Amino acid sequence: MGTSTSSSGGKAGSPFDPEWLTPEAAPAGGGDAADGSRDYGDHEPTDTGTEAGAEGAAAAGDQEAPDGAFAPSRRFADARSKMSAALGGGGRDSLRGAAKSMVTKGMGGARRAASTMRGTAQGAGALGQFLASVRDGSDPQVVDWVNRTRAASLAADDLILELVKEVMPNTGSVDDESLRNAAAEALGLLYELSPDIDVFNLTDAQIHDVMAITIANDVCNRMDLQLGQIYERLRHDPQQVQLFRKDVREYVQSEVRVVMERLGGTGLDPKRLARDVLRSTMEVFAS
Repeated sequence: MGTSTSSSGGKAGSPFDPEWLTPEAAPAGGGDAADGSRDYGDHEPTDTGTEAGAEGAAAAGDQEAPDGAFAPSRRFADARSKMSAALGGGGRDSLRGAAKSMVTKGMGGARRAASTMRGTAQGAGALGQFLASVRDGSDPQVVDWVNRTRAASLAADDLILELVKEVMPNTGSVDDESLRNAAAEALGLLYELSPDIDVFNLTDAQIHDVMAITIANDVCNRMDLQLGQIYERLRHDPQQVQLFRKDVREYVQSEVRVVMERLGGTGLDPKRLARDVLRSTMEVFAS
């Protein structure tokens, strides 16, 4: 899951994303801080002099926060409230409401959310590109990796770890670890559904599904970190919490898979496809 607990993040009135987070500088996991942590920006303000744009930036709900806008105070509070309602039996409507509020109010809108999480798309796209190169033998370095890995006759779990390590080197950041876990879980699901599958020779559809589940899993990790305080604060049975989190994961995966099925046949390269899938998924959640 990347981390063991959620975080309430930085102070209100800070930018949705720090200035250093450029497309070139974004870490593999799409983090929002140089130390690998994420900025959730929903603490109560310590004074009443917070920038005038703080409340207006995302208070409009499903409107996009403009470039340079400041995050409002307690920007994930509404999403947490809806997530709590879903956990209490509110069903998918409450869950969809939580996802919408997280993207629109908490992250500043679908476009900004996709930009903030662009490292997720970068990682999923790199994974898809690597799996395609493994199948096609189009890159000598990848071919060398395949030959060495085949010779090692690794079990499925060990093969997954080696593959993820090759595509997503461990930098030690929270976000990178979250993405690595997301990818490993996606590949594990592939083996779970088809135990005899040859990961060295996947079809485009299989590669797209691995990419989709990687994106979905990392979105779920972010939801855990941003909204997961409700699991800690409310007195729910741990088994109920786990069942609910499983439902959240299935919901997010189904939404991302629908988007992937729609875009996957357009002939986009894996990296661009991953970016488009993430952006379109954020738009679905925000609608």
